[in-house]
Amino acid sequence: MKKIINQFLNLFGYSITKKKNFEKIYRTLDTTIKNLVKNKSPIIIDVGAHEGESINRFRNIFKSVIIHSFEPQNKCFEILKKFKDENTFINNYGLGDKKEIKKINILNENASSSIHNIDKNSPYLKELKIVEKEDIPLDLLDNYLIEKKINFVDVLKIDVQGYEDKVLKGAINSLGKKIYLIELEIIFIDYYEKKKSFLEIEEILNPLGFELYSLTTPNFAENYRIKWVDALYINKNLL
Repeated sequence: MKKIINQFLNLFGYSITKKKNFEKIYRTLDTTIKNLVKNKSPIIIDVGAHEGESINRFRNIFKSVIIHSFEPQNKCFEILKKFKDENTFINNYGLGDKKEIKKINILNENASSSIHNIDKNSPYLKELKIVEKEDIPLDLLDNYLIEKKINFVDVLKIDVQGYEDKVLKGAINSLGKKIYLIELEIIFIDYYEKKKSFLEIEEILNPLGFELYSLTTPNFAENYRIKWVDALYINKNLL
């Protein structure tokens, strides 16, 4: 019967998939993170908080959670303010490998805004364009963790449009000792003029004891080339 129903649904581009198989094919990292994190009130460092999507996400994963968010875009930060409470700390600056002021390119789709310039020759940009630039302050995650006296981070989530390697290098003194899981975005196509490959990210993390644990289902371009994927790394030193 299932075969007959599937054949009928296939005519319209649909099919029946068991829930457990669906979750394997269309993966997020939420269940994996929930199963790995044992603390009752985990500490999340949310780098690239945008308009609070990741705050809502982690609040849904955990019953009780402490979140430290970073978002340098001023318009996004104004929206982010509504999430602030006794367990959610929001910071209107970015993280990198130096304490400095940099310009960020604000795009018409501000979730794609980046310190890096967009690759104008890329066939994947479509309607993306720079609408303005902002001067933003950057600091090191190492400095923040010392200042806030945070000695253990359950999840470091990084989504900064090609600047992930700089954030990692700014946490180099903390990564191997204080941070259990790292979730970050890996971009495979030419959105920006400067971006790091999967290999270059691994060259930062592997020597510090991190091992690739899981991947989300890739986001694909129209020609089925992988655009980006979120990767989860686990610190073997803290197992």
